[in-house]
Amino acid sequence: MRTVRRFLLLHVLSAVGLVTLAFLALLFFIDMLNDLSNLGKPGFSLSGTLLHVALSMPSRAYEVLPIATLVGGVFALASLAASSEFTILRISGLSPRAALGLLLQLAAALVVTLFLLGEWLAPAAGQLSTRVQAGGGSGIGTQLASGVWLRNDSDRSGNQTVNIKAINTRGDLTDIHIYVLNAQAQITAELHAPNGLYEGGGVWMLHNVARTELPQQTGAAVKVTQLPSYRWQTSLSPSVLGVLLLSPDKMSAIDLWRYIQHLRANHQAAERYEIQLWKKLFYPFSAVVMLLLALPFAYLHTRSKGISGKVLAGIVLGIAFILLNTLFSSLGILGTWPPAITAAMPMLLFGGLGLIVFAWQVRFR
Repeated sequence: MRTVRRFLLLHVLSAVGLVTLAFLALLFFIDMLNDLSNLGKPGFSLSGTLLHVALSMPSRAYEVLPIATLVGGVFALASLAASSEFTILRISGLSPRAALGLLLQLAAALVVTLFLLGEWLAPAAGQLSTRVQAGGGSGIGTQLASGVWLRNDSDRSGNQTVNIKAINTRGDLTDIHIYVLNAQAQITAELHAPNGLYEGGGVWMLHNVARTELPQQTGAAVKVTQLPSYRWQTSLSPSVLGVLLLSPDKMSAIDLWRYIQHLRANHQAAERYEIQLWKKLFYPFSAVVMLLLALPFAYLHTRSKGISGKVLAGIVLGIAFILLNTLFSSLGILGTWPPAITAAMPMLLFGGLGLIVFAWQVRFR
């Protein structure tokens, strides 16, 4: 029985690995073609393009691994069924419950792999890629030419709108503009500092600050004050600022949680990030759902000419899963559904579908 289990696990795992490598090779080629159009522009080189695309591969692997698990699982199990090898495995003592248990063991390993990719490798590679693109690794740029725009309600001066031009690799700020607003959302003062250092406890030390007081009455003069330093109180930390340059789907769960706390502290809407946090927590378990969907294909008794059709069916199921995930995320934001239910519902639906089809195949086929 141990030989049977080892054979089945290695057969499925090798198929999943080959499909994953094929997907990554295709995506690497496509990304390279897209980035090669920037060659010749200032700051772009062939080595930099190769490094940027290579650093995007952990994130790509995180995205494609569940679909690769489904396609590879369908191909492996359907090929065993077509060659009657799975029938021999069943005669050798592989019961449906044992087959399900074996695939769940493999799914557990894939869940751990997805968790490590999503929480450690992909975010770290994404931030490194952003630093490299910003200027040879010296700093972190932004997608907006004007920098990062934020809201801050934690400072003693009142409500603030903040613009930060860049963040260097040490987490220090560069070219900070702070606009102080009154209760009518009118700008009453502006503070500008060329740099800022984080002291801890939500306090940034800004140096060589120019504070401009705007007149609130007609005819009053503008008052400009030079401050050698200014202690700026905010809920933003270097770790939170660093992840703002990544899209929510590329943030780790802990970074999403920190940013959600910042949004709540400043009375901003956080539903989008809460849904993304729960999706991030549930996403590794999509490997379990994919193998549950693949298992019924082992109990279809058709010849090898039908394998391509089964693989196509697996791809369609994977695309349907992605589309349903996206649909529920949008509906969750529009309908203010509980984030946990919004993120879990597609997996529950497809996982239940896989178990129902598997039970039907075993019972009636």
